[in-house]
Amino acid sequence: MEPIVTIDNGQVLASTEINSEPSEDIVLLPRNSSSIKRQRSIEYANGDDHKWEAAPSAFSIEGITACRRGKRAEDEKLPKKVRSFYKKQDKLISTLERLNRLNSRKDSDNEIEDGEGGKNNKKSKDDLKLKRKRISLYTNISLLVNVFLLIVKIIAAYTSHSLSVISSVVDSGVDLASSLILFWATRAIKRRDPFMYPQGRTRLEPISIVILSVIMCSASIQVISESLQTTVNDIKMLRKYPSNSSSYVHPINMTTLPVTIMCITIVCKLLLFILCSRESSETLNALAQDHRNDVFSNSVALICGTFGFLARRNPILFPVSLVLADPIGAIVISIYILITWIRQANQQIKHLTGHTANPEFLKQITWIAFNHSPSILKLDTVRAFHFGTYFLVEVDIVLPEDMSLKEAHDIGEELQKKIESIPEVERAFVHLDYEFNHKASDEHKIV
Repeated sequence: MEPIVTIDNGQVLASTEINSEPSEDIVLLPRNSSSIKRQRSIEYANGDDHKWEAAPSAFSIEGITACRRGKRAEDEKLPKKVRSFYKKQDKLISTLERLNRLNSRKDSDNEIEDGEGGKNNKKSKDDLKLKRKRISLYTNISLLVNVFLLIVKIIAAYTSHSLSVISSVVDSGVDLASSLILFWATRAIKRRDPFMYPQGRTRLEPISIVILSVIMCSASIQVISESLQTTVNDIKMLRKYPSNSSSYVHPINMTTLPVTIMCITIVCKLLLFILCSRESSETLNALAQDHRNDVFSNSVALICGTFGFLARRNPILFPVSLVLADPIGAIVISIYILITWIRQANQQIKHLTGHTANPEFLKQITWIAFNHSPSILKLDTVRAFHFGTYFLVEVDIVLPEDMSLKEAHDIGEELQKKIESIPEVERAFVHLDYEFNHKASDEHKIV
């Protein structure tokens, strides 16, 4: 137990104790609004100068920060599930601290403009601008690199006649198409038309990714079909001409030039993957996943194509059956790309169809609404779901029945702005109510 002492001009005014050891029973949000009123109030005793202040609310930012676990030596002895709980709790506390700094407000306009809160808000806006510039830069770099790699890999495929390399060329061609579509989507989102698209066109990002998924899956299925036909033909030649089958199987010529081109491709794609994975953006996440797939596919194409070439060129040193490594490698690459893009399409379809936000994000919204104003009696509904790339948030708050319209409007509008300041939120709606006994379905039609 650790004491908390309130001191005014050297005189002890209030003293209490809190338990600094967090447990798994800690709840970051209250269930009873009556206890909230007591925690937020300031009590006076006998009208004297002795002012008794209640300890900070357990649900304020100070109270929540006090629950941070951090790294401790004894954590290694705890069960894995308990360590995971503390890790998630500390992550949630860090997120709430970030939101508190983002939404910090000063009492006067001068303090807002010149104080630390104004500097933090300005820094946040500057960081957002820099992030958008980096997203645009990485998208343009990916486009230019994909054009260059497509040209050189066409040369490698033409000289090597390797099916694995050809499948890699198909992948690069689709990569170029993906870069062009995402580049167009990024530019279209920036060009806002408030009359034709009042809410912007941010949903072009997931739509373009779904289109890319369909293209990638179609190309992969085509490569799998061609590779299966080649594999069947090579197996027939190996059985028909067991002593001289290398002259009858499909030709492979992985010389120094195609090998060098494939190595350059792997290095370039690895660097692009590292760059794009550093930013949290739907566009860059799709590009990073694509670059990671290319590192794997080009590595498999290089290995399988080289083994197939060596088996055809030196049947004495290498088994002739290794010639099958080339078409099998092409099949493996295509199946991997097919599964990856099906998963990506499934995720983006969820975003387009209004899939709910994860519980951690809902906790953030609930905490912001709860701590927004002491006049808020209860939170009736907190809902957040995908509205394309970002979230649409709905919050129903209960205010006193006799509160003036002006005061209620100001509380709701400030809460709306506070929620919309979160980068993941595209639009927030705050509904004001004076009672909470109705069903949520009574306010809106069910579709």
